[in-house]
Amino acid sequence: MSKHINGIPVKEANRVRIDAAIAELGYQVNAAARALKTRRSMTVGILLDSLSNLFYTSVISEIEELLMGEGYTAILFETKDSLERAKQGLELFSAKSVDGVFYFSSHCLPEVLSECRRLEIPAVVVDSILPDYPDVDFVMTENAQAAFSAVQSLMEKGHRKIAVITGSEIHFSANERLRGYYNALHSRDIPIREEWVLRDDYNLDGGFRCVKRLLKAPDRPTALLICNYFMAMGAVMALNEENVRVPEELSIISFDEIAWAKAVKPRLTTVNQQAGLIAGQAVRLLLARIRREKQEGQAVLVPTCQVERESVLPIHEKGAQV
Repeated sequence: MSKHINGIPVKEANRVRIDAAIAELGYQVNAAARALKTRRSMTVGILLDSLSNLFYTSVISEIEELLMGEGYTAILFETKDSLERAKQGLELFSAKSVDGVFYFSSHCLPEVLSECRRLEIPAVVVDSILPDYPDVDFVMTENAQAAFSAVQSLMEKGHRKIAVITGSEIHFSANERLRGYYNALHSRDIPIREEWVLRDDYNLDGGFRCVKRLLKAPDRPTALLICNYFMAMGAVMALNEENVRVPEELSIISFDEIAWAKAVKPRLTTVNQQAGLIAGQAVRLLLARIRREKQEGQAVLVPTCQVERESVLPIHEKGAQV
């Protein structure tokens, strides 16, 4: 019983019997006593760039549920994209004797990982990959493949004039999604139109500005891939302001399956990054590192799925020129 309670794997049949006995007796783990015995605090830190990132908070919600099942609690610290604040957060985690850290960032800072190494805190990075850190694990969406598949789905509906809106070069995910867009066009021998490749900040204003620039082009695309939900919000605002009808005049696919995508008219077709799968991989990797079950770092890419709604029309139904 003590092995299972302390997070050590046991046979499935034994686990079921132990869980039933725990429920019947109303047993609760004494966290302080276990910490003394195992030399673990049963606490992990979560460091993230911004609490306004709904994708991150959806993954964190799933992580917290999984951690609770393993007897862990989490401490959250927002860096506000500041290296200094990130270091402050890690010092706080160190003072709390956390067993490990999840670091959420689309532009992972090597200085943060070096600080984790100095403080001897096991780390898993979510949403970025950096080389030269063999003692760190990385989990992120299969971004290039996701963008490739989204553009392919547009091409299968007859679209060849496809634009893309993505984040600035500092974001690993933005670069990977743009790579997938390029690869998809190359696969059908469709030339790249640089005026249809727009980059800006990963936020509402960035999406708004990109669409305004796009609509000034003498030749407009028939479809648009938007690589971030905040940018999609701004893009839809700009399209409404310019009286561009979706999908009759412009088909749209956006990254991120959030409630807003189902609330707008038309409801948006989205790329679902599957927060639950990302959380599961991140927790698995961090617990294995905490328990010293692994040495070499891993980079795990999590597949996406596309959620079809109302924001895409086949080209023959639009009456547009291919």
